[in-house]
Amino acid sequence: MSLKIAVLVKQVPDHEAIVQLKSDRELDIEERYVCSFFDEVAIEAALNIKKDNPETEIFALSAGGRRAVDALRRAVAMGIDNVEHIGDETLETVDNYYTARVLAARLKTQQPGLIICGKQAGDDDAAAVGPMVAALLNIPHASAVVSLEMAAGTGRIKIGREAEGEVQYFESGFPLLVTAEKGLAEPHVPVVMRVMKAMKTQAAHIPIEELGLADIEPGGRVRRLRYAAPPERPPVTMIEQPFPENVVELINHLRQGGVV
Repeated sequence: MSLKIAVLVKQVPDHEAIVQLKSDRELDIEERYVCSFFDEVAIEAALNIKKDNPETEIFALSAGGRRAVDALRRAVAMGIDNVEHIGDETLETVDNYYTARVLAARLKTQQPGLIICGKQAGDDDAAAVGPMVAALLNIPHASAVVSLEMAAGTGRIKIGREAEGEVQYFESGFPLLVTAEKGLAEPHVPVVMRVMKAMKTQAAHIPIEELGLADIEPGGRVRRLRYAAPPERPPVTMIEQPFPENVVELINHLRQGGVV
């Protein structure tokens, strides 16, 4: 079966980046960014479908400023050749709903049968854009998907999604949007040749003006009023006496501290 798959990806701060409190209104964040982990799972899931169905066409989209291109380069390094960068730096300050509208507007022209994105982004953990895109396109969606299997000869797909500690199984036709949970696929480490190709990739750029959203006012994100460092950890007293003497010592310390 010929299938067109769109993968939505986002560039997010590396979880290992160093974050320091510069002032009560500003953070000093180390410039380290990566493709969101769950989006890499989505990329791998799309590639796995293509392995079993060679006629499948895959393309990746990312909406945002210049850093969005790096997420697309990661998609290229992993094996997706057709990538599109939508919008510009103005999308860095809009809410998730407007981002979803931007992605949905482009997807309407591309008409993919299957849309795969991460369960949630690695920065705000909102888990909102994927379901919003499905709602705007008026297509069904399944969240936290842990398995996808094409039903041979039926033009349908079998879905397993995690819910309440169990896996629920469904079957759906197309078009369809799914959000990838950990376990759907294991992102592979790209080979050097693909990484070199990705570094030279020039993603097709789609300006927001071409999406027919001129009359829609973007909503702003929640504004942070201030930052505050967590309280310092109080000193720790180590009890060195063996049991049962340490119990008596512990009780004495608790009494001195007014706990008991």
